Amino acid sequence: LLKMFRIFQYENEWNIIYYPSKPSGFSIMIIGDHHHFVNNSDSYWLQHPIRYGCIDKWMEQGYTCFSSNFKGKHWGNDAVVSFTQRFYNTVMKNEILNEKIHIFAEGKGALIALKLAFSMKAKIRSIVLLNPCLSIKDIWKQEKERKIFYKQFLNEMSNAYGKTKEEMRFLYKDMDRTRELISIPIKIIEIVDHKEKNKHLQIQQLRKRNQDQTKVVYLLPEQRYKISTETYRFIKRFENVL
Repeated sequence: LLKMFRIFQYENEWNIIYYPSKPSGFSIMIIGDHHHFVNNSDSYWLQHPIRYGCIDKWMEQGYTCFSSNFKGKHWGNDAVVSFTQRFYNTVMKNEILNEKIHIFAEGKGALIALKLAFSMKAKIRSIVLLNPCLSIKDIWKQEKERKIFYKQFLNEMSNAYGKTKEEMRFLYKDMDRTRELISIPIKIIEIVDHKEKNKHLQIQQLRKRNQDQTKVVYLLPEQRYKISTETYRFIKRFENVL
C-alpha cells in the first residue's frame, strides 16, 4: 500500500491519492477531522492503524481514495467547501474515475460533506459520516460549558470565518440553519464512547431533512475495526447505475 499513493500540491494545500492495484473506477473522497493532516510526504491516515486499515480494505475492493489537508481548522467555512469542489474537479480531470463519488467524512469533516450534498448533489453517490459534527451551535454550547478550551475555540472559529470574536458570538446561532432536503443515501457510524449531548436530536433532524435516507449504526470502541466493512457494505449498494 505504501508505494501506491501520490502526494501533490494544489492551491497551496497538500493532497493525496491512494491507488488500488485493481481499480474498479469508483472512488471515495475522505474528508478527515480537523487534525487529519496531509503533508509533503505523509498523511494522518497512513499513520493511524484503524484509518490505515480502512484505506487498505477499500483499496482491496478496488476503490481509489483521495483526500486533502482541507485547510486545517476550517469549521466547515465556505472557502473550504469551494476548495473541496475544485479539488474534486482536478482529481476527476487527472484520474480515470467515475465522476459520481462516495464521501467518507469524520468529525468536523461532516460540516463540509453536508454542504457538498447541496452544491455537488449530482456527483455524490453516498455519504458515510463517522462520529460526525452535525451542529456548530451545540458544539459552541459544549465548549462554553467546558471553559478551558473556549478561548482557543473562539480563536479557531474567528480565524476560520474571518470574523471578529464578537461577530462570531452572534453569527454561530444561524450556522445550522440549512434545512433543505438532502436526498442522498447517508450512513452515520457512531462509536458509543464518543457521546455528545444532543447528538441523537441532531441525527433525528438530519433524518427528517434526508427523507429517512439516513441509516445509523452504533459500534463499541473495541469494534472500530468494523468501520471499513460497515462503509463498504453501505456504499456498494449505490453503484448499480454508472
